[in-house]
Amino acid sequence: MNQRENHNFHGNTWSYTVPHRKERICFACLTETLEDDAMIMVKKRPALAEALHLIQLQNFIDDLQSNIEIAVHFTFVLIDLMESSESSFASSAVEVFLKLLSKMDSRDLLESVLDHIQKKMFHTENPKESLPLIVLLGRLVKTFPPMSGILCQEYEPILHGLINGLSHPDEDVQSNTVYLFVYLLVGPWEALVPVSMQQALAQELVCLLHTAKTPYLLRNLMALLKNLISSAELTKILMTLDLNNLTLLTSLKKLIISKDSDLQRSALYVLSCILSWDREDYYSAVINSDIIEFMFEALHCQSPDQLKFVLDCVESLCQFDLFYTKCHAVYGLESLLYALDSLLGRKNSELCRTAFSILATLLTRQPSNVPLFINASSVNSCLQLIGQGVKQHHPEVFLTSLQSLSAIIRKSYLLLPIPFEELEKILNLMINKLLKAETSLSSAIFKEKEGHKGLIENRPSDPVEIAVLIYGSCIQLVEECWDDPLTCTTSYVSPDSQPKETSIQQFKDFIVNSFVVKIVPLVMRSIDKRGNPVLCRQLQKLLLSLYGTDNDRCSLVLLQLTSEGLLSTVINRRAHVAEMVEVEDQFLLQLCHVLHEEDTPEIPFPAWVDNAIHKLKHSLQDSIHLTSEDTRNLYVFLIYHMCKLDDIPLTGEEILEIINNCVGSMYNPTQFSPLTKKQLVFLWAFAVSLLQNNVDKKSPAGDLVLRTVCEEPAKEWYTHHTAFLYWVFLDSEVCLKAGPLVIDCWLSGIADSYKMHQDDFIEVLEENYHLFEMFANAEFTEAFMMTLLSVSSEVTTLSSVVLRNCLEKVMEVDSSDDFILCVRAKGRQLLQDIFLREDKTLNEDHLQNTLSIFLMAFSALPASTDGRDLKLFHHVCKWLCEDTVDRHPELTEMCLRLIILFIEASDSLNNSVLPMMAQNVSLLRTFEGLLHRGDSDSVSGLTFGIISYLMDFTATQENLHSYVTITVSLHPLEKRLKSSSPIMQQCFLQVLAASFKCNFVSTVFRFSNVGRYIPDLRCPLISRDITCLFCYLQQFLVQECLKTKQAALWCLQALITYLSNTDVKLYEELLSHPWNTAMLRSHGSVDR
Repeated sequence: MNQRENHNFHGNTWSYTVPHRKERICFACLTETLEDDAMIMVKKRPALAEALHLIQLQNFIDDLQSNIEIAVHFTFVLIDLMESSESSFASSAVEVFLKLLSKMDSRDLLESVLDHIQKKMFHTENPKESLPLIVLLGRLVKTFPPMSGILCQEYEPILHGLINGLSHPDEDVQSNTVYLFVYLLVGPWEALVPVSMQQALAQELVCLLHTAKTPYLLRNLMALLKNLISSAELTKILMTLDLNNLTLLTSLKKLIISKDSDLQRSALYVLSCILSWDREDYYSAVINSDIIEFMFEALHCQSPDQLKFVLDCVESLCQFDLFYTKCHAVYGLESLLYALDSLLGRKNSELCRTAFSILATLLTRQPSNVPLFINASSVNSCLQLIGQGVKQHHPEVFLTSLQSLSAIIRKSYLLLPIPFEELEKILNLMINKLLKAETSLSSAIFKEKEGHKGLIENRPSDPVEIAVLIYGSCIQLVEECWDDPLTCTTSYVSPDSQPKETSIQQFKDFIVNSFVVKIVPLVMRSIDKRGNPVLCRQLQKLLLSLYGTDNDRCSLVLLQLTSEGLLSTVINRRAHVAEMVEVEDQFLLQLCHVLHEEDTPEIPFPAWVDNAIHKLKHSLQDSIHLTSEDTRNLYVFLIYHMCKLDDIPLTGEEILEIINNCVGSMYNPTQFSPLTKKQLVFLWAFAVSLLQNNVDKKSPAGDLVLRTVCEEPAKEWYTHHTAFLYWVFLDSEVCLKAGPLVIDCWLSGIADSYKMHQDDFIEVLEENYHLFEMFANAEFTEAFMMTLLSVSSEVTTLSSVVLRNCLEKVMEVDSSDDFILCVRAKGRQLLQDIFLREDKTLNEDHLQNTLSIFLMAFSALPASTDGRDLKLFHHVCKWLCEDTVDRHPELTEMCLRLIILFIEASDSLNNSVLPMMAQNVSLLRTFEGLLHRGDSDSVSGLTFGIISYLMDFTATQENLHSYVTITVSLHPLEKRLKSSSPIMQQCFLQVLAASFKCNFVSTVFRFSNVGRYIPDLRCPLISRDITCLFCYLQQFLVQECLKTKQAALWCLQALITYLSNTDVKLYEELLSHPWNTAMLRSHGSVDR
């Protein structure tokens, strides 16, 4: 089909076999067919198809490479076809042409083609006639990128001609020419395209943007514009072109308001690229034009790309003050909130981040005199969107929503009624989110993207820091609204009920409580973890604000933060941070006021703190080398309060070095102010405790401290802290000279705590202070026992409780007897001192507490007694006999117990004690009076016990007679036997046993109402009484109390013996019946 009539003249040189045909194809015939002007185009189409098949053959391409002139001729034939045929055929010719050039890959062939095209274009005056060539060039440049360089370097006239042709009114010519330049300006085109050509192209582009009508031309123009604005210089030219009021911005505005969404997006993208050059004149030009309001309208769409381009533009523009003078923020806020609502619904995190960032900037930079919100509902809508942003899991969305929240909390924004409840909900969300994500959130996650770094570099990127700023804004809002009655609204309540608190009061309470309980710990952990100095000072600023709102609560927080290390952190990092120094100075001054007021309110606040606060430029370790007296005193002040609140910023050696330097630098150390002297004493005690007393006591500070505690009142130098207690325990000299005074002050300091927590106080005390271990030191124990004689009844009581508990613990664990012996010896000495006092006003309290401890120690460790015990016995008896003393039953009971202990102590003492008692008329009368008064069963029972010992003793002494016989009624017999006091039961049974043994004949004691029992008229009991007693004794024998059993057994033995000699019939009758039968008969029988 492709062989022509003259095919035989062609030979087989250019004939080829193709896969889909049996017969060979002659390339020469194909070429002649395509060249034949007489042949219609329809018949030429198969020839083009066969040519495309031939080009796929490598041997055909090889032949053309060897005969390049044939290839050139063929390309010229194809170009002629493109010019003379309709568009569909021309398109096929272009495909064959491009395929051939691609396979040939020949620079010579390409240059021949370009020369041919250039020649044709120069001989064509009408650009419309050159349209096929323009199309071909466009396809060439797109298909073969190196063509750009060849055209720019070697065929510049073609390009100039094309640019000139853009002025032709035909939009096909314009569109294809622009298309060619779109692909020409790729890669490093700025260096290839002459500047004059760039400028001419830019000018033509601006004109065409204004005049273009067809969509394809406009799209090609926008594509070319995107390439042109990649050049800074050309962007500058484009932005400054003004062709009879035709500018690039006016053209872009026209596209933005067009109905074509693709062109809208392209125009917005171009605008965002222009602004990305970050030139102030570009920003000003855009802001001064009216294009921004149309940009905001473009936010009312569903296209993510379009939203992104608009938001990128607005994010850049809203950083400039000029933006707000044109009221763009007011006009655009509603559109921004609409877009933000849509983006949150679609969970587009990147665009949500940008939108919240814009919102935060608008809220931050909007002038206060220009309202941003038109009504309260718009405020609520904005807050609800911020709340949704806070809920988001994406870290950057969360961060920028917090920035927006921080910016909106302003009285001028939150229109009446101020939505305190909504703010509280959002703040709760924020707090919970921060606490939940505390371990995963880090500043690295929240870094702003690189393109915006310069615009918002001053915006905090740490969510915890933003939270601190938010709380600062809330406190300022409370202060501004507190006295404004219009802002103190409440939620609706029924007319019959009255709200206890207004909304602002509830909001204030929430802010203070949540800040103290949640935000402060969160910030402190963040500071410790990341070491953010700016966050630390932001916290200081917030604490200053809070102090003005609620100084009582804030004072407690400041004390707690000091104990957690905030003060030491601030001082040690102070020299390395330059931001917010004035805020930190104010904070430190306020903190010093709070610390001083809590510690020593009776001392005026020292003026040198104000003078030296701005000189705090050294770390605590470097403060050793300071020369200024005020600054040294201030560092001592600060270290004192840190250590007092258990934040230990220095080692013991460093503390000693600082205070020794401070004391040694003074010409006369005694001239220290009372406050500084008190603080030096405490720091010495603290350092001694840390170093376990491994210190040089002959240092200047050591001499000053010891002289102070020995010569001055405790109120001048004592600080309530465990360090003083350990100091007394560790330093024997201090323990001897000032130990009792220090321990007295320490006990006074914990007395209030004892009153409130008596149940578990001792356990906590031992756990925190290890007193049990300290009492192993005899000197410390003796000093501690001296507090039993304190002028404070609270101290004596608490001292007694502590010692009693320690004695119980020693007896429990069966440890060394040294402590018990020490307590016994010291207790005996204290009791003698009490009895020998001339002033009796405090004797009773001291005596009761000291005697209780001595009794425990005496009974815990039975030991031989000596003359000192006998002296004490004499004092106790004398005290009991004094009529002027208004005794408490408890104290009388203790004295009686002590007498019994002395009686039971040893045989040698019995020989001295009991004769003295038997011949002491006053003492015996006292015993008789105690029995007659019957103050308590315990007192009466102990008295009976002493009497029983006297009866047993005098019964064995023929020549010893009592000068007084104590007479007591037998009855009420059963009441005494049924007494709830085991002491009464035991001791009364002992007296009965002793009476039965002596047949009721004793010079010491006798019962009244005798003469009723016929067998023995000296016996006060009748048969019914004896039977009743017998029954009770039988019951006592089966009780668990060993002492009661023993006393009952003695009494029963004495009773049986007595009856066997006195009343045999009753004796036999009692022994013949069970005790319960006898008991029943005794209640119904009559005396015989």
